[in-house]
Amino acid sequence: MGAPLRIPVFSKSRSSNKPSETELQRAQRIRDAGDIWGAFTILRAGYEKQPSEEIATELSSLIGTTSGYVDVLAAMASHFDNNFYLNSNPDVRGATKDGDIHYLLYGWKENRNPSPFFDNAFYRDRNPDLKPGEFLLSHFAKCGKAAGSPANPINDRYWFEPFSPTDEQWSKLSPARMNDNTETVVIIPVYKGYEETMTAIYHAVSSRGNDRYSLLVINDKSPDDAINARLRSLAAKGLFEYHASVINRGFVQTCNYAIKELSGNHDVILLNSDAYVFPGWYNRLKAHAIDPSVATVTPLSNNATICSYPLTHRDNFLALECTPEQLDTLAANANRGLAVETPTGVGFCFYMNRNVINKIGALDSDAFKVGYGEENDFCMRALNHGYKNLIVGDVFVFHTGSVSFSAIKEENFNMGQKALEVNHPNYSPLVRGHIMADPELHLRRRLDMERLSAALRGATVFVTHKWGGGINTYLKQQKEALKDKKSDFVTLQVHDSCRVTVNTDYGLFVPNLTNIDLRNEFGLVAEMIDKLSPKLFHVNSFAGIDWHWHKKLLELISESGIPYKYVGHDYSSISHHYQLLRPDNIYAPIPSIQERRTWSTMIENSGSIDICDPDERLEAYTGFLVKAAVVEVPSKAANAILEREFPQVTFNVVPHDDHLPDFPIATRRARDKRIKVAVIGAIGPHKGSDVLTALAVDAKNRNLELDYTLVGYSSNDELLKSQGVYITGPYHTEAEALDILSRAQPDFVLIPSIWPETFCYALSMALKLLIPPVVFDIGAQAERVSPLAWGVTLPISLAYAPRKLSETLLGIDIDKLWDARERKIAA
Repeated sequence: MGAPLRIPVFSKSRSSNKPSETELQRAQRIRDAGDIWGAFTILRAGYEKQPSEEIATELSSLIGTTSGYVDVLAAMASHFDNNFYLNSNPDVRGATKDGDIHYLLYGWKENRNPSPFFDNAFYRDRNPDLKPGEFLLSHFAKCGKAAGSPANPINDRYWFEPFSPTDEQWSKLSPARMNDNTETVVIIPVYKGYEETMTAIYHAVSSRGNDRYSLLVINDKSPDDAINARLRSLAAKGLFEYHASVINRGFVQTCNYAIKELSGNHDVILLNSDAYVFPGWYNRLKAHAIDPSVATVTPLSNNATICSYPLTHRDNFLALECTPEQLDTLAANANRGLAVETPTGVGFCFYMNRNVINKIGALDSDAFKVGYGEENDFCMRALNHGYKNLIVGDVFVFHTGSVSFSAIKEENFNMGQKALEVNHPNYSPLVRGHIMADPELHLRRRLDMERLSAALRGATVFVTHKWGGGINTYLKQQKEALKDKKSDFVTLQVHDSCRVTVNTDYGLFVPNLTNIDLRNEFGLVAEMIDKLSPKLFHVNSFAGIDWHWHKKLLELISESGIPYKYVGHDYSSISHHYQLLRPDNIYAPIPSIQERRTWSTMIENSGSIDICDPDERLEAYTGFLVKAAVVEVPSKAANAILEREFPQVTFNVVPHDDHLPDFPIATRRARDKRIKVAVIGAIGPHKGSDVLTALAVDAKNRNLELDYTLVGYSSNDELLKSQGVYITGPYHTEAEALDILSRAQPDFVLIPSIWPETFCYALSMALKLLIPPVVFDIGAQAERVSPLAWGVTLPISLAYAPRKLSETLLGIDIDKLWDARERKIAA
């Protein structure tokens, strides 16, 4: 953790702590000149010297936050790690050592992470109650941490930490020395890092079993007396081959000495003194090197650039649900025999073919005296001689990455990169192309899949789209119910024409199971489902993928032998016009097959892309629905439409549960001459945005006593605003929406939706607050409102007659509606 920040406490007395006017003016002048950093440092120094509310306010302003500066300071002191921040952001590190200032002024807004355990982007996504401008760490310190809100999607502890094996642990190991059966020498060069070194050696010896490798530990004249003494002691026990250099050669020359002088004519594996292997690793690695055209082999690791897992090009130090050793076993199962070619390996665990060494030479100790590029150079020379380098997916080696042969790592790295560019001008383009193609993604996907099935086998699998809306609200309820029962679930989200993403709601970190392309990875999805062996498919929507893959997934589920439940949230089972609206947004009650076929000749504007002939769709869904364990719809209105199309299917009408939080019922405002109308939700044309626009235009043109408020947003906010509609903007939680709606005090809520809704969650908000609802006489909205003495249903024809609709709204007996509401409350 970086140096703790001092948190001054200022007095509220302005007389005793009033800052120098010239100091504030100087900071303002510098700020006006564009030097925000300079202004901040002046004000921060002034605040530390003499805390005051005025300077605190200016500092918060410079940070760009609505949070108080004292809260910001407290949060930074507890949750900011300067060393981590600088190491994670080379551009910042190259410009300043004051990572805290950069984070405060820029980093938190750029989603740069302040510590190993806090993920800015994740925290924003998981905390919709964050207010605009609220400093993330302040929110976490004051609210999130106490509420148990996670700060990252993985874990709050390190995955694996090095240790010092006891004498008893060492005594139980069998020697890993060279003999007539040895085919490969594993070389661990040692210099610094006592615990890391002992852990690496212990794992290399304990993981050997009957594998045909020997372990050579070569000590490059370590300055650490404890390392030297322990290595002598362990070597005396005969656990490994040991060579103690009398001079310090440096990393590359030490490796070369071991390769050329101490390993015979065997293949070698360079293993870092902070890399840890597990039982079975060697035979799996060796299997890939049997091919004489293979020069080098590198396994997957948590910290190895292109070989990194689960996130590539990241130091994955946070704990997954399994240990590194368990992950190695999972890798063996998921990716046995799988490898990809690469322009370069990575030196933490680097298999080198002796025949290739004999042909092209060992590591280049002249160009790479202290390392940082020597293995890349070897791989490039091998490529130039017609050999290939492999990254394998069936071995996982843990790498802490904390032990270096040099105190000036960055300078040495830059020198190594420069030497690479001189010797191999095509190195960067080759690596850049490899990174863009990311062939390791397939290996990471399969390993994610193996972890998913190991951790969540037998889970319920929800199938849905990525469009949000009412289905998300429904699924949130379903998932909460499963959590209460301690039952697992996984969500398959379909999107972007042909893609599937696995979502575990952060129950399991599987970042490589996103954007799976069904065009070339349909088999992977089928294999994943087979391995996962769900107890139930809960099918909600395939919106967002084209008909070919829509149909293929219907077939995959229905032929899987796994029970499945289908919930009809819309009418996608009978038309790619999910809301049964004509493409010109005209409501057409119960359209025939021929009408739907005619609609397909029109230009599609709804966003649906799974176009097909209506007969083909009915045939596919009939076959799917008749085999379903359960088919549900949330309203009688939806049932009436669907059972006409699928007479062979039994539909169960199961209205959605009340998902809204407890909230005081609305109070009626004092009447005046105007009528206040509220509309709720994210509304597009099918939800009535055109209806609202026409009403607003009419009210403005005729100076009608109608005021419209949209609690949410629309597909055309600017037009609505220009016509006098007040738009609150998106709400982040249902509680927030209820609060906004209650404070708006409308005379009634208008649901202008022009499609036969299957439920209508926006209507639920009006009913929750007992605000009189007004709807058109179609779908679930009419079904839910028509029994209410304090609600109104209007003919759908009025949706297309705005002047008449305005007059109808003006003519509603509002007193009668609220009186009926009061009678309901009193009953």
